[in-house]
Amino acid sequence: MSAERVGTSYRALLSLPHALRLFLPATAGRLAYGILPLGMFFSIADASGSLGTSGLTAAALNLTVVLFGPSRGRLVDRLGRRILPVMAIGYALSTALLLVAAHARAPLPALLVLGALTGACPPPLGPAMRTAWADLTPEGPLRMRAFSLDAVVEELLFTAGPLLTGLAIAVADPQLAVVLGLALMIGGGTVFGFGPATRPATVPMTGGAVEAADAREGVLRTQGFAPMLITLAGVFCALGLIHIAVPVTAAHAGNPAAAGWLVAGLSAGSAAGGLLFGRRTWATPFALLLPRLTLLLAGLVAALTLAGSVEVLALGLVVTGVLVSPSLIMAYALADALAPQSARTQASTWVNTAGNAGVTAGTALAGVLADRVPSWLLYLLAAVVLLATAAGPGRLLARLQRVVEQPSTAAALR
Repeated sequence: MSAERVGTSYRALLSLPHALRLFLPATAGRLAYGILPLGMFFSIADASGSLGTSGLTAAALNLTVVLFGPSRGRLVDRLGRRILPVMAIGYALSTALLLVAAHARAPLPALLVLGALTGACPPPLGPAMRTAWADLTPEGPLRMRAFSLDAVVEELLFTAGPLLTGLAIAVADPQLAVVLGLALMIGGGTVFGFGPATRPATVPMTGGAVEAADAREGVLRTQGFAPMLITLAGVFCALGLIHIAVPVTAAHAGNPAAAGWLVAGLSAGSAAGGLLFGRRTWATPFALLLPRLTLLLAGLVAALTLAGSVEVLALGLVVTGVLVSPSLIMAYALADALAPQSARTQASTWVNTAGNAGVTAGTALAGVLADRVPSWLLYLLAAVVLLATAAGPGRLLARLQRVVEQPSTAAALR
């Protein structure tokens, strides 16, 4: 192995000064986002006596998580990582208030307001960690390893989190999962927030005021940024459709328990794809590669309609999953390259917001159709969404690829 490859390996990445001191607590804190959704859902359902009430409250919470995500990222950009523990404590207090109200059988409108308040508070630990990676690594292969590792770990956390919630419910009750999640968020967020500084203490004055003004105006105005977000949202909308199509397929096959390992196969493929994608240095600009990957995904998802058994579907989902994490990695890299340094956390949060919005839209659409159409039609619809995404915002992103070929961004995206 050459010295260059050793220097840009995942091991070399984690050997960077301060890398593990930041990455480990940030990862612990981010595990809370995999634990809390189910824990909160069942805690509110138990307290209120209504699954419907819990579902509507969760919807209100998730809505403000999406809507206020970029604002929370902007706050971290302005005030630094030390605001993260404050946000975590605010989230814990609003969560406690929501649970108390549910136990008191507060009316649904009050629970919706408290749920919305809670969703506005969580600290953006993932985007803040990606900003730290960008500060720790030079533009080029090593930064790509960082974004790849981050995306894969995020995939694993959202797989492990629900399992830990299930264990907590089996051992005690869903409130134990909530306490565990909040403890991880506050503890991890505090250690990460007060960890070693990664941004240089001295920043050249020239251009600083311009960057600050750009950040205030918002990264959405940056050429190429909005098409990239819409492309990612389309990919994750298709993913939301698939996440509903899989259990529907398993149920129609008379084997509903298979849904768990089918979805796990998709996640495993995604994790493997992310690690493999990050190991390679890509010559094609990501503004061109992301639409092409979306088009390839459309073909793979369309092929799922031909799966004649659960076993064949499992294989198809693993292969399809290989392309999921790379799409997110490219979006993170494009966001980092296109945004001014003073708005990196906000830009990364926009990527998460686009993904969450896409999944929510796809899940909602599939939920409406699940009882009305055969499951294969849901896969076909997901393929159509991907095809439209590649032909619309993806094509526009490719047309604007000259943005990422400027000297200031090309190294990070090739």
